[in-house]
Amino acid sequence: MHQSKTESCRILFPRNPSEISTGDTSKTHYHITKDLTLITCYSVHFQRWKRPSTVAAVCVLLAVIMGLRGSYATAERDQLQKSLNTSTRERDQPQNSLISTTTERDQKCNSLFSTTTERDQPQNSLISMTTEKDQLQNSLNTMNTERDQLQNSLISTTTERDQLQNSLKTMTTERDQLQNSLITTAIERDQQQNSVNTMNTERDQLQNSLNTMTTERDQLQNSLNTMTTERDQLQNSLNTMTTERDQLQNSLISTTTERDQLQNSLNTTATERDQLHNSLITMATERDQLQNSLNTTTTEKEQLQNSLNTRTIEIDELTKSLNTAAMERDQLQKLIERLNWENKGSCPEGWRRFGCSCYYLSTEKKSWEESRQDCLERGADLVIINSEEEQTFINGFESVKYAWIGLTDSVTEGTWKWVDGTPLTTPRYWDDGQPNGGTFQNCGGIIYKSSGQGALWDFDCIYSKQWICEK
Repeated sequence: MHQSKTESCRILFPRNPSEISTGDTSKTHYHITKDLTLITCYSVHFQRWKRPSTVAAVCVLLAVIMGLRGSYATAERDQLQKSLNTSTRERDQPQNSLISTTTERDQKCNSLFSTTTERDQPQNSLISMTTEKDQLQNSLNTMNTERDQLQNSLISTTTERDQLQNSLKTMTTERDQLQNSLITTAIERDQQQNSVNTMNTERDQLQNSLNTMTTERDQLQNSLNTMTTERDQLQNSLNTMTTERDQLQNSLISTTTERDQLQNSLNTTATERDQLHNSLITMATERDQLQNSLNTTTTEKEQLQNSLNTRTIEIDELTKSLNTAAMERDQLQKLIERLNWENKGSCPEGWRRFGCSCYYLSTEKKSWEESRQDCLERGADLVIINSEEEQTFINGFESVKYAWIGLTDSVTEGTWKWVDGTPLTTPRYWDDGQPNGGTFQNCGGIIYKSSGQGALWDFDCIYSKQWICEK
């Protein structure tokens, strides 16, 4: 025989989770209203209702979670706010299913109330009631299935629920204050939302400022790169000018030294040497001043260049005078020696006579410069060929293949001159294809042939060969 009981609903905030029990035979319905109030409804008793109501436990857990939202209004509120946001997102998924299930359950509850009323009718309605009971049993099975589905959904929140259960024991005495704190928390939430909006606005402003500063930074970086390039170019120009100035200074010192040597040799420009020495001291002072400014360096460089040109012209003139005097001296010396030989009628021992000159063929081999030095020490010079007959005479020396003669283009490339300064005006003296050495072969020699005049070749001056002196 089924017992009936009129349904009663009341707003409940349990003081202890143990007060909410599903172990009795009454069927308890839990609803969560929009203002987060837990409503408990007691309905009729069923003897077959033996299982604990998981749905009720879920409702209690959700109510506790929402209550925790207002806890720790001071320092712990921010931490719970983060946890509550996470729990709320996870809660919304099963809550939607719970609302749908609750609606269906209320409909079935109403049907159950009607069935309970009809159950007190005559016994002839028992069969119909049994059928309806079976339907209700099927509905109950369906709800159990839905409950199992909800139970599966709650597995993912088991860990968090256990943590909240541990915290629940500590917060039991504070629970009554949570309802009042909820309104305050809602206000603070709105304030926090406003703060978030303000912070978002400030963040956007800061982002715009950052973008502006980034653009300005890039522009400044480009300007820095441009200025660095210009600085390097100016530094290179300064280094170039400094190098040129040092070269000119070195040239000036070298030129001055050569000029002093020429003046010592000629003994005619002692006064000018002293003046140049004073100028050198003045220029040394100006050189120190030149280091302070690029413009001053340029001006003084031009002055030094002009001075160098003047000194170079003076040196060239003095050198030409010295060379002319030396040539005249050598010619006079040769003329005197020839006159002496003509008077005596013979050449020194080891020398051969041809015309008015004597010729000496070395027995050892040396470079062109060393060969000429040997001739000068013998009072002669390397042979100068003035005629084809003289070249034929020289080709008659025995036991020689190559020999140095007094011909070179070491002063000006391609301009061949004899050691007395006269140019070579008889190209027919050269062998076929000669000269062919370019800048590497600047000294002339004769190659001996079995007959005839022999021929002239150009060689590298450092080669060791025999040589022919003439005086």
